[in-house]
Amino acid sequence: MKPMGGGATVEDDPVGAVLLRETAPEADRNRWRVRAYNSSTTQVSTLHPRVICSTDTTLAYVSGLDAPLRPGESNRSSTALCGSQFVVGGGFQAGDSTFVGQTDLAGIRAWSARANYRNFDPNAPLSFVRALAVCSDVQPAVNSSDTVNLAAGAVGTAHVECPQGKVPTGGGGTGGLDVLLNTSNMTETGWTVQAINTAPGPRTLVATVLCTAP
Repeated sequence: MKPMGGGATVEDDPVGAVLLRETAPEADRNRWRVRAYNSSTTQVSTLHPRVICSTDTTLAYVSGLDAPLRPGESNRSSTALCGSQFVVGGGFQAGDSTFVGQTDLAGIRAWSARANYRNFDPNAPLSFVRALAVCSDVQPAVNSSDTVNLAAGAVGTAHVECPQGKVPTGGGGTGGLDVLLNTSNMTETGWTVQAINTAPGPRTLVATVLCTAP
């Protein structure tokens, strides 16, 4: 079996202090890797990575080009393209002090990731964000959640269910600029994302799930 989708939840994280830096397939090692940063100086949190595995022999893994990020920059994206195949899962990798605000579909054959480089020192080195797509010959069903509104400084959750009788192959979510994800993870029948709005004004959050027959 090979990794098809994956993510992580955070335990004991009441104020969204833990931020995701990576959630991505490692096909050569047959696993899904997750990295996160705990910005709290007092709260210990536990990261729970999870992976969806598949016997689909057509699975392929594609990396997008690195999108460079200057200190404090948050509006650059990377996209991984599946060519003639369909996206069934996806993830991202990012540099130090760089946290994702979007890891989501960009059409049925592409996966996109956008990140925020939270080092504001103008002399800091460039960082990056890189999208990763899991591709298949089998087209999944796709559902998106209702839009969740986040006030400045608020932590919010978006959840979406698969169509009845189907199970998730992968998923993700999209927040507005300066919305940072700290959870992106499957349930038995859907996908959940949680994020904190670090912007000075209101932002939004949407979850996406890709599904197939069990």
